[in-house]
Amino acid sequence: MPAFAKNPKIIVGTIVVLWVIYVIWANIQPQPVDIYLFPYFLKLQIQLSAIILGSAIFGAILTIAIRYFWSRRSSKNASSPASAASRSTVA
Repeated sequence: MPAFAKNPKIIVGTIVVLWVIYVIWANIQPQPVDIYLFPYFLKLQIQLSAIILGSAIFGAILTIAIRYFWSRRSSKNASSPASAASRSTVA
């Protein structure tokens, strides 16, 4: 066995990579998800991959929007005291 393979990081990394491959392989073609909009009347079937992809896109857009509004609000608050402090030292 090569010396680098005895490194715990390599062993744990290999186990994690093999587990991720297993999870992807086991879920490559799962059964569609049934969403009942009305009991016994209207049923919607969606592929699990579409739900995962839609959730990832929604989460990414939501994260970007929250970071944008958060940084915009904090930069607005940070500029007011800085300009007020510089005015008081100039006068």
